[in-house]
Amino acid sequence: MTILGKRYSLFFLFFIFLSCSSDKHNEDVIPVISGYTMGTTYTVKYLTDIEDNEEVLKNKNTIENILKEINMEMSTYIVDSEISQFNSMQNTDWMPISEDFAFVVQSSFKYHKISNGLYDITVMPLVNLWGFGPDKFIDIPTATEIDSVLMFVGQDLIEVKNNNIRKKDPRVQIDLSSIAKGYAIDKIIEILNYENIFVEIGGEIRSKSNRKIWKIGINTPSIDNISNEIEYIAPIQNASIATSGNYRNFYIDEDNRFYHHEINPLTGYPIMSKLASISVFTETSCMEADGLSTALYMMNIDDINNFFRNTEFEGLMILVEPDRSFQQIISDNFPKN
Repeated sequence: MTILGKRYSLFFLFFIFLSCSSDKHNEDVIPVISGYTMGTTYTVKYLTDIEDNEEVLKNKNTIENILKEINMEMSTYIVDSEISQFNSMQNTDWMPISEDFAFVVQSSFKYHKISNGLYDITVMPLVNLWGFGPDKFIDIPTATEIDSVLMFVGQDLIEVKNNNIRKKDPRVQIDLSSIAKGYAIDKIIEILNYENIFVEIGGEIRSKSNRKIWKIGINTPSIDNISNEIEYIAPIQNASIATSGNYRNFYIDEDNRFYHHEINPLTGYPIMSKLASISVFTETSCMEADGLSTALYMMNIDDINNFFRNTEFEGLMILVEPDRSFQQIISDNFPKN
């Protein structure tokens, strides 16, 4: 089968940093630290009153060490990471893991419950089967292949106690890419501990501020949007925004059928929806925004609307219409454009 338009890029750059504003202070300096991590890029900006290159270098090293540590815990692309070791285990024994890893896995159960099982970190074998993981992609899976993998997909097949994890079926594998970036952002914010700071990894964002307004551009969710055109601008201060969508990691087969990376763990097939992207705004943590954006993307639009009406979270949905135009559905208190 010929695959057309296939993109394996892990760049989910739904957000572009546009600007920040505040009262003018002559002493204000905003260093910018950037680099590569988790198959994508990161950017850290913070407000300081001292232009100190040594401080910038120290912060750069701190950030790189945090990211290296989290990758060694949660990256499925590193063969000796904790998660890769767990995934390769062929038994149901308990495995000791780091506190960070245990916390993120335990947190994932919250989003599993919110989505009635549509968010599921054990979906990794299905992600691989459809060609969106580290395994080599061969062809569109058959119904028989999907059914055979569904036998060992289900979040009830893993158990976490203290800093230990085990699988109830040796074939289970997990993937934390839906919340690992958000967790890394939270940790950078916590450890650097600036009063005004902006951290972005692969389009997931958190800011902390006592006077800065950080303006975030949300991309137009089109597979043709190579130039990263902006659909919506959201000003934030002490908050996080994360986005899930179907237009950054996909392929199109020779029959012009569109497949993207969000796999329904209950059916084994990619999610089919008018929802091109969903952005979640939280004042809690970036991991929360990250997990919720994935969980909600898997749900139908009515259920998503009900979720925003009945919780403290806010969201922006962008729907694609048959004529390929876009419709925005914005919850009441999402940051105004």
